[in-house]
Amino acid sequence: MRHLRVRRPVLFLAALWFVLYRDHTGLVRVGLLAALLHECGHVAAWLALTKSLPVLRFSLRGIGLDASAALLTRGETFLLALAGPLTNLVLCAAVLGRMQLSASYWGYFFAAANLATGLFSLLPLGDLDGRRMLQCLLP
Repeated sequence: MRHLRVRRPVLFLAALWFVLYRDHTGLVRVGLLAALLHECGHVAAWLALTKSLPVLRFSLRGIGLDASAALLTRGETFLLALAGPLTNLVLCAAVLGRMQLSASYWGYFFAAANLATGLFSLLPLGDLDGRRMLQCLLP
């Protein structure tokens, strides 16, 4: 099994430190947690499909998997792209279900951040998951 590799994280980590340092409300932390969980969904799908750890790319645009070396079928690529948004949408539904028993601002922020992250990544634009999924469906 390959080891997890990270390419050029210094600028990303510096920007992340600055943003977290200035985040007095905690909303950025919740949004970053939703983004991290989104990528965890992709990593879990990658592990299930390839039985190896992925290479992660860090940039000011975010974190992404480097799937260029993998030989995945269209169906596997679709599932890999779907795993991130699906993770966010399932977490949003689970937290909202839990909020029926005990509501909190943090829970609603967490649900909203996951909903926004999941829906945004489904847009068929740029490097987003929605575009990859659409490419898999088109001939």
